[in-house]
Parts: sequence; structure tokens; C-alpha cells
Amino acid sequence: MRTRTGLWRASAVAVLMAAAGGAAASPAGSAPRAHASGPPTIGHVSVGPPQPSDAIIFLSVNPQGLATNVVVHYGRTSALGQVSAPSSPGTVAATPTAFSIMLGGLSPATTYDARVVATNSAGSATSGLLTFTTAVGPAGPGAPGSGRTPSTAGTVQVVATASPGAWGGLSGVACAGGTCLAVGYQGRGAGPARPLVERWTGTSWVDFPAPTTVGATLYAIACPAPGDCLAVGRDAPRVYAAQLRGHSWRVVPATSPPTPNGDILRSLTCVTTQDCWAAGYTDGATRAMHGLLEHWNGQAWSAVVDPTPPDTMFNAVACAAAQSCWVAGATDAYPLLGQLFIQRLVGSTWVRTGPAGPGVANSLWCTGPTGCWISAGEARSTALLELRAATWRATAQPGASSGVGPGTIACVRAASCWAAGYGGALHWDGASWLATTSGYNRTLVLLAIACPSQVCLAVGMRAGGSAQSTTPIAAVLRAPGG
Repeated sequence: MRTRTGLWRASAVAVLMAAAGGAAASPAGSAPRAHASGPPTIGHVSVGPPQPSDAIIFLSVNPQGLATNVVVHYGRTSALGQVSAPSSPGTVAATPTAFSIMLGGLSPATTYDARVVATNSAGSATSGLLTFTTAVGPAGPGAPGSGRTPSTAGTVQVVATASPGAWGGLSGVACAGGTCLAVGYQGRGAGPARPLVERWTGTSWVDFPAPTTVGATLYAIACPAPGDCLAVGRDAPRVYAAQLRGHSWRVVPATSPPTPNGDILRSLTCVTTQDCWAAGYTDGATRAMHGLLEHWNGQAWSAVVDPTPPDTMFNAVACAAAQSCWVAGATDAYPLLGQLFIQRLVGSTWVRTGPAGPGVANSLWCTGPTGCWISAGEARSTALLELRAATWRATAQPGASSGVGPGTIACVRAASCWAAGYGGALHWDGASWLATTSGYNRTLVLLAIACPSQVCLAVGMRAGGSAQSTTPIAAVLRAPGG
């Protein structure tokens, strides 16, 4: 069996649930949760957009309550032959834990096979065969040794977060009334993870009060009004939602019942304080995913009865106005392995729409009722799709020449958008996507963007070899003249 490789951003965000949702930490003062020991199990495995000489393998492992080591066997044939350095989920809980492993020293324009092996004292587990092809060398513009100066559009300036010494990451950012907040999770040492919230001062990120739920991970935030925000995510095995009023958070439980392998709310959008949508997916006992949609009316959440087929995931939701909303992700049901899945809200009903084809929609942004962007990935490439005049079209991008694998997208206006992700960011000037002067950063994974002005803010994580070695990161995105 060959494993799909198009879920890279979903897996990158899943790294953020490693200690928080995955470790299922007990509330302070309560007894630790009991769990049965056994051989490890391996969940989803995917690869980030490969670069000329390296690739990040995203994976999910359940250590079943025992110390577990994980390695990736890889090579140019199915015989493999090379082995990564051992890594660890960083937890001994009996819940799925996501993290990443970097493979370096690869040859450009070369197809590799890879297989994940997890081992503990009770046994081992082996994933299906993963196949990917590295990008054409040399390294992208701005990377060491490239010797090339590309056409560029602006800069990506990495800035420090307010969490020095912490492991974790930021996966959502939103602005309202001049205040920008970023959300994710953080932990220190071997302690449990906790929700992380930071505020942008205009020059730096500083600490901001966060929900106190130990073990919860925040994936997305939306602020329909100054001082009035919602954040969603996961508190294994159930979805998690909290509301911010001023500087105080309160948990506002979503209605979706928990499933054996856990539920996630991945994306959030608000039209007003009484009209918000959250999207994600549920992972049932049969491991068949199903799209998850919830609506916030200002007082409570209500789950949407959705006719999506089994094994569907929602990664993104966006609204341009009331009842002008889109939700996007993928369906992996055989034979539609990694097929784009997009729905539009028509009146009070969600209706499936185009385009069709292989891929996974990772991010969605709407600049108006008829203008939207989708960042999508599939096995060996990424695509930036524009909705214009009721028709979706793929736009050309620098691709391998820039070294950037875009996974999230946001716009200042219709003719000025940013797509960021693995390695950096690209800018849309109304006619084409261009690389920035900052070039390719092999450890940078940007997961969310907000544009409070002509200057945009991006947040994410600096990739590491385990859940406890990723660190929160942020960047300022400036277009030419910005």
C-alpha cells in the first residue's frame, strides 16, 4: 500500500496537538489518566513539499503508554537502505501524537520511497510505503549556494515570539480594532502543554492571557469585534472552543460528540459576533474521517447535519458576508484518493461545488462574494486556486524555483495576497505569484496569516525532530513599498 502525501499542512498543524491533544494531560490536581500498554500504532503519514536536498515527514504515532522510538527507513528503491536518526513522540500516553522527522542529504530531482517504523518494549508497527520526489536543484533563490537573484515581491522577516525556551507552535492569528492575537500551544521541559496566546504590539509579540485548560491546543482564532474573539481546537478526544471578552476566556463547548480517535476544529471564520463558522473533522472507530461543521450564534454552538461522504476532512472555512461562505478540504474515500472537496453555503444549505481533481485544500480566503483563493497540495506539488467570475482556475507560481510550499493564504485586497507555508512565502501582485527576497528557510513552517494593514503577520513553528523540539515562530510579511 502506498500512503498519500498530500496532507502536509494538515499534518503540520497536527504537530501542534502532540503534547496538548495527544498527551491528554490530566487537569492540575487530578489523578493521571490510566492507559493500557501495548505495541505502538501509526496513524497518518505524509511529506511536506520536498526541497532539492531535504524533506519533512509528518506522522502520527500512538505510543500506547510506553516509551517509543520512531525512525524513517528511506531510499531510492523499495529496498530502502537508509535510516533517519531516532525520534520520539515525546509522550507515553495512549493517544495519537503527531510530530515530524527531517530527512536531509537527499539528491535533487530524485524519487524516494520511505517507511515509518515505531518500536516500544511491547512490539513495533510499520507504515505503508510513502513515495515522494525531491525538487529540481539547485536550491531555490536566496538559499545558500543558489547564486541567483529572482524577480521578487517583498520580504519575510522572522521575528521572535514571547515564548523563549518553550516548545510548541502558533497555528492561528486574527486582528480587530488594531489588536492582533495569535494562538497555539506551548510547553516547557517534560511538563504538559497549555494553550498559548500572544499579542502583537506593532513591533513584537508579547504574552497575553490564555485559556487555562491543561492539554488543549488552539488551532484557529477569529475576532469579529475588538475584544471579542473565539478560538477553536482540540482537547483530546473532543473538539475545543473558547470565547474571549476583554482579557478573560471562557470555555464555550461545541456540540459534536467525541469519537474514539479524536475530533478537531481546524478553521474558524466570523461575519459578526453572532455569525461564526468552525470547520474540522471527526475520526471515528473505523478511522474513517468525516467533515465537521459548527455554527456560533453569539450564545452557543450548533452542529450542522452535513451530507458529506465518509472519509472527508475539512481544513478551512471562510465567509465574505452572511450566507456567502465556503468550506474546503479533501475526500480520501477510495477511489477518490486525495480529491479536493469544496462546499458553498447556499441559503441555509451547504452544496458541493468544483473544482474536481487530486489534492487537499489546506487554506481558504475570500475577498468578496465571488472572489476566493484556495491553497491546495497533492503528492508532489502545491496549487493556488483562484475563484473569479464563478470559475476556479489554477495560477502559476514559482514552485520548485522558490523552494516554498505554500499552505496558508490571506489577502490585503484582491490584487495583494500572501501564500505562506513550508520554507517561506510568496506574494500575489494581481497578475502573478512572486518569490520574496528572503528566499527559502528549510526549518520555517508558517501556518496562518492575518493582514491588519498593508503589512501582514504570519505565525507557525520552527520544525524539529519531535513534538518537544518544535518552537513557536512568527514573521512579518512586507510587499514592495510596504
